[in-house]
Amino acid sequence: MTAGPPNDPQTTTAAQAAPEAELAQRLAQAEIVVSGVVQSVSRYGAARPNFLSTHDPQWWLAIIEVQTVEKGKVTGKTIQVLFSNSSDVAWFRAPKLKPGDRGVWLLQNRDPFGKPVPELAVVSPHDSQPIGELERVRSLLKSGSKK
Repeated sequence: MTAGPPNDPQTTTAAQAAPEAELAQRLAQAEIVVSGVVQSVSRYGAARPNFLSTHDPQWWLAIIEVQTVEKGKVTGKTIQVLFSNSSDVAWFRAPKLKPGDRGVWLLQNRDPFGKPVPELAVVSPHDSQPIGELERVRSLLKSGSKK
């Protein structure tokens, strides 16, 4: 099997698939889980000088066209999602979304450090799953709701 480029939205490899327990935990914590396609991205709010905060996430806003809602409630055909555009040590592993990305998005209301985020966000590598993982996500959500 030949893998596509590292950022190819169609690429699904074992390295991209989150370990079962970690993914199940992120799914349990997620406010909303959707599958869809990123339509656009833009800077969120006014630009802030880097010196104002150590480990500033440099929030950007993605508009995702929702294809399915797996958890939670979504009104409308799109949803706004924050993501960190920072390469800082605290944020370099956070998903960096771009137009055309297809996936399953686990939308969180807290950052990896437990602090509230201004809007729902993808903040952990596990919060952005390849679209090929949709059935696995559904299975984990179903088994998690039985507990």
